[in-house]
Amino acid sequence: MITIFDHNKMKLIPNKKQLIKEPGFIMAVNFVLMMAIYMIMRWVFYYMNIKHFPDVTLSDMMAMMVGGLRFDLSALCYLNVVCVVLQFAPLKRRDTVGYQRIVKIIFWVVNIVGIVVNAADIVYFEFGGRRTTWTIFSEFGGESNLGKILLNSITDYWQVWLTGIALIAAIILLYYNPIKHDRARGDYPAARVYYPVHSAIFLLAIVLTIGGMRGGLALKMHPMRQDTAEMYCNRPLEAAIVLNTPFTMLTTMHKKGYNDPKFFKDEELDSIFNPIKNTTPPEGEMRKLNVVVFLMESFSMEYTGFFNKDKDGGHYQGYTPFLDSLMTQSYCFQYGFANGARSVDCMPASFAGIPRYIDPYCYYLYSNNTLQALPRMLRDEGYATAFFHGAPNSTLGFRAFANSIGFERYFGMDEYPSKDDFDGTWAIYDEPYLQYFAEQTKGMARSGKPFFLTVFTASSHEPFPIPDKYKSTFTRGEIPMHNSISYSDHAIKQYFEKVKNEPWFKNTIFVFTADHCGVAHRDDYNNDMGRFLIPIFFYTPGGQLPAKCDSTRLMQQTDITPTVLALLNYSKPYFSFGKNVLDDSPEFVNYVFNDRNGTSMYYLDDLMIQYRNNSLIGIYEFKKDFSLKNNLLSRKGQFKQVPLMERTMQAILQQYVTRMKENRLTAY
Repeated sequence: MITIFDHNKMKLIPNKKQLIKEPGFIMAVNFVLMMAIYMIMRWVFYYMNIKHFPDVTLSDMMAMMVGGLRFDLSALCYLNVVCVVLQFAPLKRRDTVGYQRIVKIIFWVVNIVGIVVNAADIVYFEFGGRRTTWTIFSEFGGESNLGKILLNSITDYWQVWLTGIALIAAIILLYYNPIKHDRARGDYPAARVYYPVHSAIFLLAIVLTIGGMRGGLALKMHPMRQDTAEMYCNRPLEAAIVLNTPFTMLTTMHKKGYNDPKFFKDEELDSIFNPIKNTTPPEGEMRKLNVVVFLMESFSMEYTGFFNKDKDGGHYQGYTPFLDSLMTQSYCFQYGFANGARSVDCMPASFAGIPRYIDPYCYYLYSNNTLQALPRMLRDEGYATAFFHGAPNSTLGFRAFANSIGFERYFGMDEYPSKDDFDGTWAIYDEPYLQYFAEQTKGMARSGKPFFLTVFTASSHEPFPIPDKYKSTFTRGEIPMHNSISYSDHAIKQYFEKVKNEPWFKNTIFVFTADHCGVAHRDDYNNDMGRFLIPIFFYTPGGQLPAKCDSTRLMQQTDITPTVLALLNYSKPYFSFGKNVLDDSPEFVNYVFNDRNGTSMYYLDDLMIQYRNNSLIGIYEFKKDFSLKNNLLSRKGQFKQVPLMERTMQAILQQYVTRMKENRLTAY
């Protein structure tokens, strides 16, 4: 509030004439001007690259424009934080012409830079396929003819640069600054009033600016990332419309791009490891079976009884009695591996064949790459697709990523009908939420379309809540995690009790996997292999797969999509770092790849190697040495398959990095 004071210099009285000259008001007006300019540039970006967005409708554009406001606000808060501090600082000198001239020059400089990088990216998008990040400085650091490239872009895309010049002129000509005299005002309240009041206003401005940078003020929310934009569009490529380049550059300044591995020449790389699958289509028509995927929060293999029958002299009791019984009727894998260590790692791995390498895919520089994911592929074949998670819709960016990979509908806490079932911290309790999921499944089945549904359980997430009525039931656990696992296991049982007699039940493939491992309680699981071991199994009540525990074939999350597509007899090529684990061809390679903070692990049959900084650092016979206590690196020459394993791992790393940087994560 802008004010003058009464004769006692104590009472604050609003004054309209002073309001329009208040530095804070000046900042707000010019901020709105920049918001309008960024929106104009978004439309220019779309128009100049319209051929890349053939499916975008006017209603899609309006949704993306609304979403884009959040990213424009964030970018402008980052760029103008110095101006915000100067305009709201509790200083009387703010009202002088000289002070405002300094602020104006700073404002012009930072925002002209923002316009220039935005304009440049309108041109560069044609080549990069996504908004530019800070890695451009390392990627083009050795470019000797950068000046020539820039000159060509100016001549070839003169419309863009002409628009940019016009917008820069608009900043200069339309900059709002009503302070025309040496000092805008001379009457100030007493210091004991002026400084506390304006200090409070200054703190409020800083808090709002930080909220603008983050995308909101909620304490539990994650700051906006590039992939957050995907909640406003239908495909990852369209996130470029929602975003702006100052945002993508400023929010990736602290991140480094992958170092380019140059193990092999490009022409020989695919012959060593090729992530393009289904190059030889299967015969026959596609089988339109329903698919339901359970992503179980923190369900380590350690917690199950089924996979630990030999532990504790055969007396080990797990915490998943229902799942243990279900596994006796399923196709299971004694060696099932997560491809990441966090919840955000499981969806890229399970549905798009993208394992974690060093950092989570969703949090990294390339998170707006175009993916060829299972939900999108099945949706294109006429499936209804939906994702269910009982946490708030903004949690961990799940809604944005689910939307980007083809889930048609998202059911989070916002859609759940009763907040009385909220655990008070994290999400809806698993039992009522899975009952809700069962009802939604029935409703989708009535549409007559095959469906692909995924539900992400939540109650086994810290702080491991259990409803009051069950706190005396699930008490056997040695750590709090164990009791919440038992409760979630019970909730899954209740889901199957509700749907087992439905007509669609036997025409459905149920896939179970954990998102990652939970807390390791047993010492034999507390190692580089045990931290990735999770239950993965396929339950097919219609008998599509036999009941079996396969102890020879190695299974990982990235294998889920290729295996499901094989079960459906899907005939089109697709991209994945995983494999069809049921492949019975002579070319089948029984491998797993995962990475822990830059230490990559490659499993082949009975052997595992570790690789870091382009060097082999470990060799383990993991089936004999479950705890990985004996590093056999000194006996490397005794293992004839190690050179092949090292060569394959190098090819995987090179394919991963080069394709990630070049946005080539599809088969087309």
